[in-house]
Parts: sequence; C-alpha cells; structure tokens
Amino acid sequence: MSERKAPVWWGIPKRFSERGKDRKISWLELFYDLVYAGAISQLTEHLARHTDLHALCYVFFLFAFLFWSWLNGSLYHDLHGNAGVRSRITTLWQMMAVAAVAVTLPEVFAGHHAGFAISFAVVQMLITYLWWSTGYYEPSHKMLNRWYIFNYSISFILLVVSAFTTYHTALILWVLALLSNLSAGILSSRSTQREMLKRGESFSASSSMIERFGLFTIIVLGEAILGIIHGIGACTDTSFIIWVSFVLSILVAFLLWWVYFDLLGESHAKPGYFNFIFLTFGYLPLLFSFAVIGAAMRVMLSDSSASPHGIARKMLGIAVAVILLSTVSISRIMEQDKAEEKAIGKILRLVLFTSAWVLVVTAISGYVSLPVYLGLIAATLLGAIALSFRVWLGYGLFSEE
Repeated sequence: MSERKAPVWWGIPKRFSERGKDRKISWLELFYDLVYAGAISQLTEHLARHTDLHALCYVFFLFAFLFWSWLNGSLYHDLHGNAGVRSRITTLWQMMAVAAVAVTLPEVFAGHHAGFAISFAVVQMLITYLWWSTGYYEPSHKMLNRWYIFNYSISFILLVVSAFTTYHTALILWVLALLSNLSAGILSSRSTQREMLKRGESFSASSSMIERFGLFTIIVLGEAILGIIHGIGACTDTSFIIWVSFVLSILVAFLLWWVYFDLLGESHAKPGYFNFIFLTFGYLPLLFSFAVIGAAMRVMLSDSSASPHGIARKMLGIAVAVILLSTVSISRIMEQDKAEEKAIGKILRLVLFTSAWVLVVTAISGYVSLPVYLGLIAATLLGAIALSFRVWLGYGLFSEE
C-alpha cells in the first residue's frame, strides 16, 4: 500500500523509521507538559483535604489516567511529531481536553461524574485518532499500532457510556477503561518485537523521551514545593518550630531530586520493547509519590496545633520509600558501562537500605515532633547521598560537568 499525502503546510506524522534517538525537545512539548500541572494540582488539593486511604486510592486512580494521557501524547510527539501545523493543532486540542479534565476533577470528588467522563473521552478520542493516523499515512505501521487502536477504542466507548450511568457503575467502567489503556503496550509487545525483528531494528526509549520523563518529574516535584508553600501559608501559628519544619521540608524535596537525577537524570534506557514498557510502568508510582509528598507536607505544616499528623506522616514516609524503590527499579534497565556497573550496584543497594530505614523512621513518627521526623528523613537521605558520593569518587566516576 502506498503512503497517503497531505498538504506540505499541514504535514503528516513523521515516519517511524525516521525517529531520532538524540532529538532535541521542542518548545511545544514543554508547553504541552504545563497543562498537566493544573490537573495534578487538583488531585493534590483533594488529597490534602482528605488524608485517608480511600482518597489516596481514588487520587492514584485518577492520576493513572492523567499519566496515561501524558505518556501517549509525549510518545506520539517523540515518534511522529514534526514542525508542521498539524502537530501544533493536535497538541492544542489535547491541551484543551486535558484542561477540561482538570476543571471537572472537583466535580468527580463531589460525586458528579458525567463531566469528567465526557472530557476524558475527548482526550481518549484524540489519542486514539493520533495513533490511528500513523497507520493511515504510513500503512506499514499498522502492524505496530493495532493493539493500541483496539484497546483505546474500547476505552473510549466505556468512557462515553459511563457518562450516562450511575456514579458507581461509572467507576467500574473507568477501571475497565484504564486497564484496557494500560494493557495495550503489554498486549502489543510480542507482535511489535516480531515486526521490529523483521525490519532489522530494535525499539528503545530515545534520549529525548527519557528527558521528557525527567521534566515531567520536575513538574510533579514542583507540586510538592507548592504544597509546602501552601501549607506554611495556611498555618495560623508561624512559630520558630514551623519555620524549621518548612526548611526541612524543602530540604527533603531537594534531596529526593538529588537522588533521582543522580541515578536517572543522565541515563539512557537499554534497547528493547520490554524495557520501555517496564520504564513507563516504573514511573507511575514514582511520579504519584512526588504528588503525595506535596499533599502530606501541606497537611503537616498547615496546622501546628494538631498532633501528631499520623496519616500525613505515614503518607510522606511511604511516598519517600516508594520514590527510592522506583528509582532503583528504573535504574536496572538503564545502560551502564563496565566502569559504572559496580559503582551503581553499590549505590542501588545503599538506596534500598535507605528506603527501609525511612519506613522504620515513619513507624515511630507518632512519638516525635514534626521537626524531628522531617530531620530524621532529611538526615537519612543526606547520609545516603554522602555515601553515594564516596562510591563515585572511589571508582573515579565523579565529573564536575
């Protein structure tokens, strides 16, 4: 089958074979990422107001929808985006749809589900169309996207139907839709690898896509910083103790950034479709945990008279541990040369021990003051970073660049 054409000014999706491993991220992609900050802010706002297990699970569920849409929009642009008008217009449509989702999130928490169902169905439709269009303009690509089109179409139908059902029925349909979305990559793995083998190619996450993950992590980590600022801003008693807690909260966020970017910031994923799938699933709990930290910090700092903020402290400690564990998991599929392999192995074992120690500190958090708890977590992270730095120096791998 011959490829279909389009006007030059409109443009067609970039061919899959033309994807670049060292492509520079465009300003359009950075702008696209910002719309998700508003949606994630709605989720952390609700979690800060309802610090219980039910709210935590519900927010994670909705966060997974947002992560899926961001991932697909980003991956499509990485593989098939170009400088034409078409890429800009379709990105604008996606941003509008995601912004509409952000607007409807408070309604979902209030038990009114139709707005979210319709707005996210629009997001679903746009993403499905984009993947379908790659096969339309490049017929040979249909073998790679057929599972995505099939699963995403099912999810679209489920979302539309859910708008006309009861709230509880809609939740069931949304669970099925999310599972259908997330399973598309897994179901397509075998046929994708077989097709890539026929072409004599291998699929791996490009350096630009790895960078997109890092930038999105910064956006979510920014929500944690905002949570800290909102927390102390809402505090009725800004005593010296609260300001100490504020400083320690910022320090914890900064140290988590340090650990993450030291291990993953400059890394490249190993080739292979399974590694890419593992990468995407590994980032879901990591990113959500950064969002949880913002909500937990906000609760702990906002009311100095309440004690001992048990659930918020547990949320914080578990989120820190999950970030560390997720970082270790993702590091396993990153490329390392022989000089780095032994050093990274030691550092990852150190990070695993650190995550376990954070959980121990969290278990006793109800018996200590807030500054002491935050100080213990900060000291634990700082100790891990100092020891990791010694490992880098010991293997002669430290660079000032």
